Amino acid sequence: MKSLLSIKWIVLSIFISNICSGQQNESKEQQTQSLGQYYLAMYSKGPYWEQDSATKGKLIHEHINYILNLRKAGKIITGGAFTDKAAWIGFEIYDCKTKEEVIKLTEADPMVLSKIFSYEIHSWTTLKGTVKFE
Repeated sequence: MKSLLSIKWIVLSIFISNICSGQQNESKEQQTQSLGQYYLAMYSKGPYWEQDSATKGKLIHEHINYILNLRKAGKIITGGAFTDKAAWIGFEIYDCKTKEEVIKLTEADPMVLSKIFSYEIHSWTTLKGTVKFE
């Protein structure tokens, strides 16, 4: 009787262990499947930062229009300027397939073309759907 009871406990333990193991694997798969690859363009002052205000104002207007068009096209999720006068002056989060595409889009930005902005691109992985902006 004791051995039959022991066998039942062993079978039950194995069954529960398999269920828990399956749930752990499923959770890891769900997390992996929901990871998103994004790219951050980090802007700093370029060699021509000290451009005259009229030229700079015109280029800022062109830059904003360029960024808004990329947002409408779904290439940029969000971004903006930093206001704390630090080394980094702004950023954009790109939702593109490759870093090369991000570089091409960033280099076409009027502020980068005019060398008022310099930039760095960094890849960023996060869970999809966790970054939301209104």
